[in-house]
Amino acid sequence: MPSRKKAQGRRNRARKEATRTAELRSLWEPMALCRRINHVAVPCEHTLTSPPEIPQEGPVVSFMNHIAGEGIFDKASLFPNESLVVTCIRMLAPFPVVWKKDYERAQSQDDERALAIDLLLRFLRNVLVCDSAIEGENWFHQSTLNEVMICCMIYLLELFGRYSALAMVRRKACKMGNKLLGGNRRDIVKFVAKRLPCTCLKGLHRAARRKVEKEGLCLGCYKRFPRSELFVCTGCMCVHYCSRECQRSDWSRHKKHCGDP
Repeated sequence: MPSRKKAQGRRNRARKEATRTAELRSLWEPMALCRRINHVAVPCEHTLTSPPEIPQEGPVVSFMNHIAGEGIFDKASLFPNESLVVTCIRMLAPFPVVWKKDYERAQSQDDERALAIDLLLRFLRNVLVCDSAIEGENWFHQSTLNEVMICCMIYLLELFGRYSALAMVRRKACKMGNKLLGGNRRDIVKFVAKRLPCTCLKGLHRAARRKVEKEGLCLGCYKRFPRSELFVCTGCMCVHYCSRECQRSDWSRHKKHCGDP
């Protein structure tokens, strides 16, 4: 009798796990595969190639499901009070097969990393194209934190494919993360358009360049300014300030991380 109960318990747990996995997969797979979302057509009719074949299971699928569970594909998600790069690295940590450079299995790992990057780029591309068609002019003047998080995740995966030193990866990723976080949709669209051969995105980028100017965030007063009016910290080249007074007021906090993001 106890063995029957144990077997039934295992089956119930397996059923719940399968349901949970399917729910997480539904958060990213339809949008990444260019299917219709809420009756809005998102496939690119121009130069973007057909979506890749996604296996039923594997490290990339597990990784995508994991970050979906962390809320990275949800526009309303709130993330821990830590830097974007630290949050992304924490999400990547359980999946060294996807990001960690291993020279013994370099080719297969590169394929998995490329698939993860491709899926994230396609998801973000379709979100941008779909939302811009729905929201119209207002879309250009706002951005969501999860879009910035996805861009940071993509950039981290690219950096891990090129560098083995974590300090170098973090420094470069922090610089990009601060730029995207302080910017607007113009920067996000440019980030994706440079990586996907999609004329829809290039058209969005041209429209964004006409409608919004480059912005940056002063970490002293936390106000947005045209990027040309901001000064960069010469110690780390990552954060910006609108004046020397703001830099001085923020130095007690920033000096702990300056030069070592």
